Amino acid sequence: MRKRSVTALPPTAPVTAEARLRPRYQLTLPEAVAAALAAAPDDCLVFQADPTEPGVVRVRKARISWAGAAPGVFGTEDEFAAFVRAERASWAAEG
Repeated sequence: MRKRSVTALPPTAPVTAEARLRPRYQLTLPEAVAAALAAAPDDCLVFQADPTEPGVVRVRKARISWAGAAPGVFGTEDEFAAFVRAERASWAAEG
């Protein structure tokens, strides 16, 4: 399959498009929506439905990498390195 490039729209431009759901629950993502998501073939999309909003689904691109997604969760780099050293030392003590 040939990769298509799409141009992302400015984040302030609203996008509305229709797509028909096929018998096997497949749909073709309209080009305007793909451009708004900056999505390309083989990207993974996440669909989120909230039962408090029947008939409404949010779609977003899935993260390619989680690197850097939660900075500071384990403290500073030095604190994290100290934790890893202590954890590895505990493995040696157990074995």
